[in-house]
Amino acid sequence: MAQQQLSRKERERLRHRQEILDKALRLFTEQGFHNVSMQQIAEASEFAVGTLYNLFESKEALFDELIRTCGEKIIDASVAILDGPGTEVERLIRFIRYAPELLEEHAAFTKLYVSELGVRGAKISKRGDRDQIDTAINARLEQLLAAGIQKGVFRRVDPAITAKTLKSTIETLAFEMADQFDKNEAKERFDKVEQLFIGGLLRPEGQADG
Repeated sequence: MAQQQLSRKERERLRHRQEILDKALRLFTEQGFHNVSMQQIAEASEFAVGTLYNLFESKEALFDELIRTCGEKIIDASVAILDGPGTEVERLIRFIRYAPELLEEHAAFTKLYVSELGVRGAKISKRGDRDQIDTAINARLEQLLAAGIQKGVFRRVDPAITAKTLKSTIETLAFEMADQFDKNEAKERFDKVEQLFIGGLLRPEGQADG
């Protein structure tokens, strides 16, 4: 439902939810999920504890909502680039180059995700949040690569394997830098990713691909 179609009360409820999620993300990142209570989140967000429980049935439910909403933002930003204007090469380059910006924007979420992966990662994976992100982005990457191959721009690689490899490379670098994110370092690393993948994918002009 569009934001303008919501009633004032519903818009207020959504705003309160987001304020609580923002404060919870900061507290979870700074102190760890198990070291933060709903009381602390309530105090940080300046709401009564009862208000929190009206919006989230438990701290675990609040955490799950953080994963879902942040995941959706990452999917939306990535898909906007991969489905956007430009050639297959241009869109793939933009996707790789945007990674440091995306990591900077979601640095706290990435740090939290990595820190809690061992404790709650299995549950997250089984619930499908991780699968949703992987499936949405991998599918767009695979389609882009397949189109580039069909046009003779890319080598005849396996689009599915190449998409998963690129996504996994970006994700691995993100997790490695999660604890102490440095944008300049991230740009340097992703410049190398661009050189590796784009250089390896582009078919030399005039060369047949067997």
